[in-house]
Amino acid sequence: MREHMSHQQRRELWRERIAAFYDSGQSASQFCAEHGLKPHQFWYWLRRLRNETAPSTHDTTFVSVVTTSSPSDAGRSPLTLRIGSVEIDVHPGYDALTLAELIRLVMHVC
Repeated sequence: MREHMSHQQRRELWRERIAAFYDSGQSASQFCAEHGLKPHQFWYWLRRLRNETAPSTHDTTFVSVVTTSSPSDAGRSPLTLRIGSVEIDVHPGYDALTLAELIRLVMHVC
């Protein structure tokens, strides 16, 4: 028999699942298969929780990223990544692992 959960308990459970998904680095289908989740429920909660916690259009977040450059980077231009309301300036010589982790963190918040 299935235990009845309150709406708040269900919401918290899905918050934890969504956080685990972002931390996993897996695709949504891989994550759902591994954790026995129904994809349509997963997408429902992902959208619902993202909408509840999305930053307002007036919020601005800046993240400092330390990069190193080499002489071969001299002629290359920086680029700007926009994820939701967050902008990340990426300059030549960036550390790919640091950038990947930063994007994962920003995606989790946005």
